[in-house]
Amino acid sequence: MNKSLHLASGFVISCGTVTLDLQRAKVLLVRCRKTNEVLLPKGRKNIDESLQDAALRETWEETGHRAVLLPTSLPTMATGQVEGMLSHQEPVAVSQRVNNGVLKIIFWFSAASDSTTCDHDRPTPEDEDFETLWPDVSEYERLLTFEDDKQIARLVVEDAKPQISQSSS
Repeated sequence: MNKSLHLASGFVISCGTVTLDLQRAKVLLVRCRKTNEVLLPKGRKNIDESLQDAALRETWEETGHRAVLLPTSLPTMATGQVEGMLSHQEPVAVSQRVNNGVLKIIFWFSAASDSTTCDHDRPTPEDEDFETLWPDVSEYERLLTFEDDKQIARLVVEDAKPQISQSSS
């Protein structure tokens, strides 16, 4: 067993989504104007906020698109799973990064939104400058900067393929 201990001042919890427009077969991405990196929307969880709520709020704040959790049939280690369970809204992945000695734990959720509607009146933190992108499901991988983002997005897109093909036909 591999163990590690991180006290509250040494880690941050973030949450994000792989958000799909099922009807139009698109994936929601953000381009950071400062670095030109293309990413999945994510950000820090607020105190007393659920992981799911943080993921949806951060997606909205960074993109202006209100998302809803998309039930997934991906396997999970969460308790309460029943044999033959069809869907759940648990995290589809968790990634970890260390920056300046601080562990960043990111919980990822599958979500859906409408690429044609946008809330331009959302609160946007001063230090964030993002451009919203909605590439087709055939193009998102070549745009994403980081391999782990590609892998997480690929997992969600593959899981949602039956819904995407039904909606876009």
